[in-house]
Amino acid sequence: MRRLWIELIIATMLLLLAVILVWNYYDIFIFTNWVRVVQELGLLKLYAMYRHNISYRVVYFPLAPLTFIASYSLGETVSKIVVSSKLIMTMTSEQIEALKITILRIFSKLPLLLSAYLTAYILYRREGWEVTRWWLYNIPLFVTIATYQFDPIMVLFLLLGTYYIAENKWIKAGIAWGLGTAIKYIPLPLIPIAYLASRNKRNFIQFLVSLIITVSVIAVPFMIANPQDFLNNILEFHSNRPPQYLSIFNIPVLLSNRDVNVVDAVIKSWPILFMLIYALMILLFKPKPGDKNSLFRSLAAVLLIFIIFSKVVNPNYLLWAYPFLVCILVKKQSKLGLKLLVLATIIATIWPGIYLYVPAVLGRPAYIEEVMQYYNARLLLEKSFQGFGQHIMLKLLELSGYGLGPIFEFMYMNLNLIGALLIAFYVSILLYILTVEIGNIRNINDFIEALKNTRRKLLSLIRELQQLPK
Repeated sequence: MRRLWIELIIATMLLLLAVILVWNYYDIFIFTNWVRVVQELGLLKLYAMYRHNISYRVVYFPLAPLTFIASYSLGETVSKIVVSSKLIMTMTSEQIEALKITILRIFSKLPLLLSAYLTAYILYRREGWEVTRWWLYNIPLFVTIATYQFDPIMVLFLLLGTYYIAENKWIKAGIAWGLGTAIKYIPLPLIPIAYLASRNKRNFIQFLVSLIITVSVIAVPFMIANPQDFLNNILEFHSNRPPQYLSIFNIPVLLSNRDVNVVDAVIKSWPILFMLIYALMILLFKPKPGDKNSLFRSLAAVLLIFIIFSKVVNPNYLLWAYPFLVCILVKKQSKLGLKLLVLATIIATIWPGIYLYVPAVLGRPAYIEEVMQYYNARLLLEKSFQGFGQHIMLKLLELSGYGLGPIFEFMYMNLNLIGALLIAFYVSILLYILTVEIGNIRNINDFIEALKNTRRKLLSLIRELQQLPK
């Protein structure tokens, strides 16, 4: 028990550093625009400004921006109270500014931190400390909280709803997945797994109705206020994005130096390939009703398909599958699987990191893939570490440029090739985890048997659908 508390304290200290020192200024600039819109135009105008300025885009369902707006506004209030108090009379203007930024970071990230610990509590109660340790000491969690992404909140509701499905509590499961969807849409493509895990159609209907009602209560007021703007924010921006970061489809784009024809071909072709693989995974990893382990395997497999074969794959996306993966790998006592998972998280952090850090060292621009524009890389880093961490980052940039300038110059000139190699390595690791650790496919005979099982499951599903009342 003493060791448990020591490990918990260390994890907390690391998470607090992630909270205090940094956030991703590129995203935070957009998020703070949400606050301005609500303060100046009103809450229901949240989705209305995208058509006027892309930096006011809201590409999430409403619960994500509402969470940030509420926590950031609370941070602003606390910051004003602290700054106006006598406690800071001896501080310089720079120290006061750093304190204000730090207070904003802490309060803005409270929902992320709370979600991380609630997820840890659920895992501890259901799976024990070993699995919980892997959750608390996972790189995507630190990165997600450090850069400020909403994934920990979505993962909390996704995991909670999954346990409810395994326990046959379908209304609670629908509400939980509905709240997760209201943060990020990820639970929606997992609905077929819930259908296959249901013992009867009544259970699934209860689940689906409760999910739809939960999402509707949150989203419908914004849809009614600005229907076209809502759809443009949620659908248009995502559909127009080119391949990004760790996506397997970004490899040909990078190797072609972002040739317009290659980008266009990938954007047109990836949905077909993705849907085929997605459907195959659902059939191959069909869950058994009431069986938590098979349900976890199904979700882990399909989420890995999203993480590998989506057009846009950011480093924080691996967090979606993380609780399911560590549950599977820890129970299998697969040391290799766990080591490979850690290696994948390291690569997922390195590539986006050097993508911004290398040009920042050299004073060169960085290409931001989602908007297809160049940005001042050094400014983005400085703004991201504004506050007590800024001095550390500026010193690192200075030392890197002074002692390792030629190396960074070489890396910058070959950044696309480095990225393609890192993505290929990352994808290979995840495919190994998917096929060997989750799918137990270790040779050609296992592969042939898996294909036969998939065929049988497909025929069984077709028969089930034929028996439905017309």
